[in-house]
Amino acid sequence: MRLPISLGLLAGLAYRAMAEDVLFCDPLLAEEHTESTTTLGMTAKVVTEAQWRSMSTADFAAFKAIVIADSASADKGLIGFLEDTKATWSPAIQGNIILIGTDPSNHFSGEPGAGVLIDNAIKFAASASSTGLYFALAHYYEGEDTGTITSLSEFGEFVMRGNLDCYNTAHIVASSPVLGTLNDAALSDWSCSVHEAFSKYPTTGMNGFQALAIAKDIIGDGSQTFGDGTIGLPYIISRGATPAGCGDGKWDGSLGEECDDGNTANGDGCSASCKCESGKPKGDGTCLPAPGSNSTTSVKPPVSGTAGTASSYIPSGSAGPYANSTTKYSGTVTPPYPYTTTSPFTAPPYVTPGYPSGPKIIGVEIIIDVTIIESCITVNPTSTITSYITSACSTMHKPIYNKSMSHDHDRL
Repeated sequence: MRLPISLGLLAGLAYRAMAEDVLFCDPLLAEEHTESTTTLGMTAKVVTEAQWRSMSTADFAAFKAIVIADSASADKGLIGFLEDTKATWSPAIQGNIILIGTDPSNHFSGEPGAGVLIDNAIKFAASASSTGLYFALAHYYEGEDTGTITSLSEFGEFVMRGNLDCYNTAHIVASSPVLGTLNDAALSDWSCSVHEAFSKYPTTGMNGFQALAIAKDIIGDGSQTFGDGTIGLPYIISRGATPAGCGDGKWDGSLGEECDDGNTANGDGCSASCKCESGKPKGDGTCLPAPGSNSTTSVKPPVSGTAGTASSYIPSGSAGPYANSTTKYSGTVTPPYPYTTTSPFTAPPYVTPGYPSGPKIIGVEIIIDVTIIESCITVNPTSTITSYITSACSTMHKPIYNKSMSHDHDRL
């Protein structure tokens, strides 16, 4: 007898409905825990570090989201458990991801926008049908010129920039229906809104990430030009949001789009992030069907005359709910946080996303403009007085790319 849905999938979904919404690891609770259980009305599971280390992929996959809260610290030892267990918890993260290069809990009492960021970001991480991740990077990389987030290596390479100036002008360059109250004003003017920024992160393929918020008009290593015409340095990135320009029906490969079918819906061949859901972009803004598909057509082609070059092809990994989880939790949210696991679990395959081969900003050219006016006055036939007036100097910042650029990309 052929069933329309597997019993394993039913069991997994049934357990997911029974588990708490979000998972925290003590002592990383902060305002994220308070907001999720009060303002957002979610249920939370808190485990000790020792219990985290004993959990299986199935245990992690039972939650809507894993929340790594802001520690307000630069001590990476506080997140050592993530590094040590990444091969176990990472495969469970098949849903939305948001990585935050600042310390929202630390700013919570003085900046209303910090609460707005926490609430929207946790909702985003927990909104997909599979387990998501919220990770506030606090000050872990703030004092380093460059550093790699090794605890996230299962998802690709993430390189951070620290030792930044005090950047306070933030700008959102991607969207999602569950990020509805997050805006530029909420993220700006925190007396240093940005503590560290992303100079490199994986962007191609269905598992690729996109910039969500940038330090606007900051030019340097990692800075990019975005679909709304702004330029800046990404300090909040996500997986699952819709980048600016995606969904307008105009394919632009220079923005990382593999396709653009004129909407921001998933499930129609071109994802909400303008990636080919088959994992097989053709390089012209259309997608080949998934292997084994009966379809012989590609998704809606881009409109005639659209410019852009395709991202390199990186096949996507599987996504969606776990099909065979029957883990069961019991107990309270106070110590000792008991739980039990009742069956083995096999995670779906994950294909690490790649990196675009297009031009990259590697520096900034500072152009200084000074106007000097010379004035000569004749006093008598044999004598003149010369004076100089110097105007206030002005500066202009121009990005330096790692390869020759057309005039369109050289514009600020």
